[in-house]
Amino acid sequence: MWSTAVEQTLYLGLVLSRLVGEGSAVKVFCRPGQGASLPCLYDYEDQTNIEQLTMRWTSPHKQLLCHYIKHRNYQNCSTGYTMNYRPGSIKLTIQQVQTRDLGIHVCSVGKPHESFDFSIDLAMMAESVTSAPAGGGNQADHTWSLAILALTCLLLCM
Repeated sequence: MWSTAVEQTLYLGLVLSRLVGEGSAVKVFCRPGQGASLPCLYDYEDQTNIEQLTMRWTSPHKQLLCHYIKHRNYQNCSTGYTMNYRPGSIKLTIQQVQTRDLGIHVCSVGKPHESFDFSIDLAMMAESVTSAPAGGGNQADHTWSLAILALTCLLLCM
């Protein structure tokens, strides 16, 4: 089903975010000025080809960044953004991250009579992850943040 370990790990992250509940978002870390890829995996096309499928990516400011209509072979993205479709996956690539790109992006995938929205929180990568937490932060919170950052780096570097 998946071609890479990265896709398997991202799918696990998506499953875990669904278990956490509504309103949760997978966090992707980036550095302004560099590129970033936001994954959106769905299971509509696992067993069968869906002809009438639409997909949209919106920015943290609710602006439409990319739109894809499969049965019309239509794809349109705003300048600086690209989208890559494969059955089960629609990835948004931001060619050069700006501060306006930071925040929650929404991937909307729909087929007749069914749709879902998935949230990806694009956040700035911390400059240093080796220092102690500032402001008397909880060590468990710091450890959890490091674990999330390590997983993100692992995903992006594979």
